Amino acid sequence: MSEYVQFKLEKQKLDDFVAQKFKIVGVKEDLEGAWLDLEHPGGETANLHLTTANARKYYVSLLLKQGQTQA
Repeated sequence: MSEYVQFKLEKQKLDDFVAQKFKIVGVKEDLEGAWLDLEHPGGETANLHLTTANARKYYVSLLLKQGQTQA
């Protein structure tokens, strides 16, 4: 699978969580990628593993937007 296709899949998964009102509440970065902890206002939690550099940059942009809306 190409890097671009992998990125699109990871981006779509993250967008699906955001569309369901999940918020990023924790991040763990390691050599294998970024592990995101997501939480829904109703209490439901989820984890998402992002491996591509572009998906990791994308989640940071979402995290910054999320911080701006909370301020």
